Amino acid sequence: MSANNRKAPSKSSSNSRFPAWLKLVLQLALAAIFLWSAVAKFIDIFTFGEILRSYKLVPDVLIKPLAILLPIAELLIAICLLIPVTVRAASWGVIVLSLVFAAGLLYNYGEVLPYGCGCFGPAEAKPVGFVDVLKDILFIAAAAVLLFLNRKKALA
Repeated sequence: MSANNRKAPSKSSSNSRFPAWLKLVLQLALAAIFLWSAVAKFIDIFTFGEILRSYKLVPDVLIKPLAILLPIAELLIAICLLIPVTVRAASWGVIVLSLVFAAGLLYNYGEVLPYGCGCFGPAEAKPVGFVDVLKDILFIAAAAVLLFLNRKKALA
């Protein structure tokens, strides 16, 4: 086959090196995780407030508003991860919330929290550890990959 007969690589997608399903899998996985987290907190919002209080990071006056607003933010992020035009914004939301959550976990690293980390609702009391922080790092990494896969093409 001569050089003139070879097909030129498709320029339809700057992400052609990555399987098309990777973006969908990451979107669905993060959406499911954030939906699960939001629903678990909505189910027992009072206990989620107590989980927030156990972190000793915010004044008591902010506990109730945060106990309501954080699950709403997680729910909105989960929904936006499923809408193609909002995936980038949702990915940034995952990164910001996960950084905040990771900072709270690191602040309490090694401490025994009465409801566990509280990431997905109340759990058994246990010390905050590496696995708790690692979950947020993985969410950040997945969201960063989504940002990369959904990057806008530069105008030429």
